[in-house]
Amino acid sequence: MMATKVWLISHAANAALRAGVLSAGISGADEPVESLDARAVEAMDAWRARWHAPILASARGAARVLTSPAEIAQASATAAGFEAVVAPALAETAYGEWAGRRLIDIARGTPDALAAWTRDPAFRPPGGGESFDDVRARVGAWLDALPQIDEAIVAFTHASVIRAAVLHALGAPSATFRQLEIAPLSVTALRRTAQGWVWMAALT
Repeated sequence: MMATKVWLISHAANAALRAGVLSAGISGADEPVESLDARAVEAMDAWRARWHAPILASARGAARVLTSPAEIAQASATAAGFEAVVAPALAETAYGEWAGRRLIDIARGTPDALAAWTRDPAFRPPGGGESFDDVRARVGAWLDALPQIDEAIVAFTHASVIRAAVLHALGAPSATFRQLEIAPLSVTALRRTAQGWVWMAALT
């Protein structure tokens, strides 16, 4: 069986992420503040020096590069030295009425709803938001639909998407989603085998 390998890269942290502002998600709107500020550019330079060559070497020099529709993900892919194609399935969670708001403000206004969101993978933010289960279904369908060929895919996306991909690969309960910490610019690798998807330790 041909091996499909997927490198999932969590996008750089911009000012919005550092301020705890929820992304506009799959709505198509841009981030509420600049995409890559000076701190993000510096972090991307270090990431590129560390990861660009090893990932391409693992892919034998050729990889299909994809990105979330979000501006921050596209900017991260460009800064990492890749030309990427937008893949809607890699979009950030849709946060409904919470999109563009700070978590601290949501906690002050609707603490019970925010608490439910942090515990219950089936909870949907008000105003048409996605639950973690929704994101997992979207991402799992994308993974399973990838062609079974000897190919490497590099995907610049979001922490929620990477959590969903890892739990899908492991067949782990969605209730464990908050036990996975995905840091900005972290690298997660998955590989398809005859038994399904497996998680791989990142290069050291």
